[in-house]
Amino acid sequence: MKHLTTFLLLFVCITTAAQNSPTENNIPNISAGNSHINIGLIGQADTLKGLQLNLLNSAAGKMEGLQMSPVLSVAKEMEGLQIAGISTLSSNLNGIQISSFNNVSLSPFKGIQLAGISNVSMGVERGMQLAFTNVTSSYMRGAQIGGYNYADTLNGSQVGLINVALSHPKGWQVGIFNYTLDTIAHKIGLVNINPKTRMDVMVFFGNTSKTNMALRFRNRSTYNIIGAGTHYMGLDERFSGTLFYRIGQYFTLAPKWTVSGDIGFYHIETFEQHSNSKPERLYSFQAHINADYQISPVVGIYSSLGYGDTHYYSHHELYKHGFVGQLGLTFKYNTPTKDISRLSLQRPRRRETEAEERCVYDYKRPWLAAAEATGINLLVHCFDRFIMNEDFAQVNLHTIHKNFKKGFVWDNDQFSTNLFAHPYHGNLYFNAARSCGLNFWESAPYAMAGSLMWEFAGEIEPPAINDLMATTFGGICIGEITHRISDLILNDRNRGFRRFLREAGATLISPMKGFNRMISGRAFTTDPEAEPYPRPANLNFSITAGDRYVADDGAMFRGEHQPCITFDLEYGDPLNEDNKRPYDFFTLNATFGFTGNQPLINNLHILGQIWSATAIRDKKMDSEFGIYQHFNYYDSKPVKDGSDQTPFRISEAASVGPGFIFKYNSIGSLLFLEQRTFISGILLGGTKSDYYNIIDRDYNMGSGYSVKMQTLLSFRKTCTVRLIAEHYRIFTWKGYEGKDLETINPLYLNAQGDKGNAKLTVLISQFDFPLSDRLKAEMASCYFMRDTHYKYYEDVRANTFELRLGMAFCF
Repeated sequence: MKHLTTFLLLFVCITTAAQNSPTENNIPNISAGNSHINIGLIGQADTLKGLQLNLLNSAAGKMEGLQMSPVLSVAKEMEGLQIAGISTLSSNLNGIQISSFNNVSLSPFKGIQLAGISNVSMGVERGMQLAFTNVTSSYMRGAQIGGYNYADTLNGSQVGLINVALSHPKGWQVGIFNYTLDTIAHKIGLVNINPKTRMDVMVFFGNTSKTNMALRFRNRSTYNIIGAGTHYMGLDERFSGTLFYRIGQYFTLAPKWTVSGDIGFYHIETFEQHSNSKPERLYSFQAHINADYQISPVVGIYSSLGYGDTHYYSHHELYKHGFVGQLGLTFKYNTPTKDISRLSLQRPRRRETEAEERCVYDYKRPWLAAAEATGINLLVHCFDRFIMNEDFAQVNLHTIHKNFKKGFVWDNDQFSTNLFAHPYHGNLYFNAARSCGLNFWESAPYAMAGSLMWEFAGEIEPPAINDLMATTFGGICIGEITHRISDLILNDRNRGFRRFLREAGATLISPMKGFNRMISGRAFTTDPEAEPYPRPANLNFSITAGDRYVADDGAMFRGEHQPCITFDLEYGDPLNEDNKRPYDFFTLNATFGFTGNQPLINNLHILGQIWSATAIRDKKMDSEFGIYQHFNYYDSKPVKDGSDQTPFRISEAASVGPGFIFKYNSIGSLLFLEQRTFISGILLGGTKSDYYNIIDRDYNMGSGYSVKMQTLLSFRKTCTVRLIAEHYRIFTWKGYEGKDLETINPLYLNAQGDKGNAKLTVLISQFDFPLSDRLKAEMASCYFMRDTHYKYYEDVRANTFELRLGMAFCF
């Protein structure tokens, strides 16, 4: 536990310094040095010429030289080199920024930005950006090289998969998709878009790929089609699919009639891995002659005849050839013109104090809360013992004494039980106290006490240390957000059926609050003069319904589709100086799937602010330093009719650590820019095991740390982009090596799993396109990379991804 102990000591030092030694900008200073060198944990120097080396944060008024930090480097005036493990930030940069995740410059810079995930600048006078995502919200003179590049005005070159520039008077765009709002610059790509480009969504049927969906981009006389099709090998065969690209020229015969001709390349996946007659993948060249008739300004009819040759990839011999026929509909796509805005941009209207928090009872009732926590355990125990007749519920004084004598072990319950069901159960203990008038800190011990009561006296199985941690920390996290969300629903002024729906909804979210409202009579009492329940000034909530595709072992077509619903909530303003109570700011993201093969809960993510203080506040930027609680849960099962590989499984049930949130003012086309960076110590986490399989457990548990970065970019009139990078490192310290698995009782095996450690990296990109004030289209991709090192077995590396498409309604 050496790594964990080091982190906890560091955490205590940071918290103490933050409370007792604030500087002028409220950045804690835990470092030593002079005007030429500054070394420590958190550094703060007004003027520095030389070297600044700090563990968590480096902040300098005017910096000339070298700035290095494993986490975050900040400089108002920077001439030289910034290096950070996570993020670098500079107000005025004349030099080089290097980081693993992202770099930010708040004014036009001269130099180079080099990052693994994203570079953001408010202009580039002369320089280069190299990262997966490059954003320049102003004038860009130089080069952008990355997967996605954006610039307001580009006088240079962009090289990437997707290149976007509002104005491009000089230079080149080289990529798959190139987009500008003018027609001046040169473009080399598969799809080139400018203001004169007309976009159509195509849905059509054919005799090769039976069902197809594509996007068609028409310019002055040429067009491109990019799309996907299913069941290429026939409807009576197993699933097969194709990705295709076509390029051609069209002619207008009449206002509603156009004819066109094109050639295209098709990549085909058959998934016949063990077949002698059919290959696993093929490619095809096709030529088409097409006709379009416009039924209305939006809808048209598309028809096509063509010829194609299909070949093997391995030796390029002909597999088959023949005529191609297609028939379907086209739908014109119109880009929305209304500005994108977020409710969270509004400044808080009023301060919420402890006195404003509405409770079920007029005063605190700690003994009633203790009785209810005990009653919860008795109710569950009696159900298991007398109705389900479970063996583990046959408790007596002997089994209780045995549990105290044996002490804690690591149990072998399944993933969802240990790392979601137990935290949810802890939320009932916590809310028994919370709804009896106790505040956050007063309610927290009830989650631990309820868990201890159950572990020692609720069942005959030995008490589990992982259950205690998950129930306590996860219960506090889930309990506080359900307490606050239920307050958003309740309204004591309502009556009749509307009141019933509100009470039922609040009880569903927080059962203990609903129970206490019923026994106190508050659920049935109408008060026309009742004060509203506390509500934050900033509240963003959306529900997204759509399709989720989970890939099997990273394959493009060998995967599983699942209808899903995602809930996304941001409660409060993290930069509001008045929001200082625990969970005055929190975020919640949860996705539920509705097929029998994959779990009901695909993922659940909670981030709650425990404590915070203003770090920097000026005209260009607001920033906050705080301590945050984390709860993250990813779950999946092997894809149906695929390999036996579990796509991903990650848990962070008990975790807390420091974080920085930066918010930048609107500049150029950027309406909103926010950067969030967090590190946390994981007391209890879980990850997929490739070898451990005892009773119901096929995963490892352990402790470690995590690093998370989130960039939110909102562009005027176009879209909102969210980039998320998460890295988890979980160490499994206590293995089962040296124990005879054939003779030992598995209940007393007492192992975290396979001894070793796992690196888990998640990369998420999400694009939201507004269709109206409350409706938006959402597209997201998630990439999962697992690298697990085993001490006594072979190491395992596994990569896969998921895609989500849906429509979101914003409240």
